[in-house]
Amino acid sequence: MTTVDPAARRTTPTWCGRAAAALAVASAVLHVGALGEHAPSPAPAALTVVMIAGCLYCARHLWRRGDQRDWILVTVMNVVMIMLHLTTMSPGGAGGGHHGHAVPLVAGAADASLPPLMAAALAVASAEVLLAVSVVFHRTRGLDPAGSSGTLSA
Repeated sequence: MTTVDPAARRTTPTWCGRAAAALAVASAVLHVGALGEHAPSPAPAALTVVMIAGCLYCARHLWRRGDQRDWILVTVMNVVMIMLHLTTMSPGGAGGGHHGHAVPLVAGAADASLPPLMAAALAVASAEVLLAVSVVFHRTRGLDPAGSSGTLSA
């Protein structure tokens, strides 16, 4: 098993972690806003509360240290959130449209507008994914996980 010298790891500027933490808090606030829509249904309301806690958990870790595990967790959680919401909002999707608002995924469709809260949530999640993937790429490029000399073997 090869380990990477901690000094060889690329570091990320503090502002990246702080920016990601701010986006995670914004995501938590957006989930709080959506909580009112989920109040009549206990299961979605409970899931929303769990997501609020998850956003705040990530925000805390990204603000304090932002290690590789945190960045990967942010990426995965946000990609899953985007996929879940786009799937449940699509016509004929599992949810029959998020909160009863079926949104056609075809550009130029007559009522292709997203509810403002959902549009904001998807924008924040997309920004989090872009930032997190950029940080993970920056930290891992040039590192050889196999510990070889950097040459390709046949």
